[in-house]
Amino acid sequence: MHDLSVLNFVGSDFVVINERLARFYGIPNVRGDQFRRVPVPDGVHRGGIVTQASMLTITSNGTRTSPVNRGTWVLKNVLGIDPGLPVANAGDIAPKVPGIDRATVRQRLEIHRTLPQCARCHNKIDPLGFALENFNADGEWRDQEGFGYKGRIERNDPKINAASKLPDGTAIDGVDELQVVLRQREDLFLNCLASKLLTYALGRELGIADQPAVKAAVAHTKQNRYTLRSLVTFIVLSNSFQTK
Repeated sequence: MHDLSVLNFVGSDFVVINERLARFYGIPNVRGDQFRRVPVPDGVHRGGIVTQASMLTITSNGTRTSPVNRGTWVLKNVLGIDPGLPVANAGDIAPKVPGIDRATVRQRLEIHRTLPQCARCHNKIDPLGFALENFNADGEWRDQEGFGYKGRIERNDPKINAASKLPDGTAIDGVDELQVVLRQREDLFLNCLASKLLTYALGRELGIADQPAVKAAVAHTKQNRYTLRSLVTFIVLSNSFQTK
């Protein structure tokens, strides 16, 4: 057992795949149905949960990506930040906007954000989702956004623009830079991971009284090389778990 750092959830230089998934990811020389650890080749943008096809697929809408769903997923499940519910009158993009049927996902959301009540949430959600736009609705890498049948890419379709700026002014362009930013916010990620594991262990939602246990779990993990084993061990031996 490698007993690696939990920060590999955010970004890693390896993936665990079999032949079929390797083919989908564009990673050569993987044979057989058995899942195994494989180094990520140069030029392949994989490694970490935000690049997994499973996550990218469930946060899409059929044949079209959803930066909103993806950004919300990253906020909630990586950074532990709840973006809140949309306001009651947020609504959808007006269908009568000229050229909306040929607009990119980014262009559609830019129209949506012109409404102040929509911008409030979208300004913190969309940049994270835009950084993942190079992955199509199935989680496959692409350089253009397709408008053809089931998202099929045609020669003149627009190139993907994965650049964005976070609310604090940090500029990112694509998934690689997104992962750098997420790693820089390791305290948020560790707090999120510890909270979710403790929630699972206790079988209930956490309250204010549980926050000291979460902070202690994070501190223990940092003191023990950030390993998942140390975090799980701390939770199992905690008073919260043993007296639940």
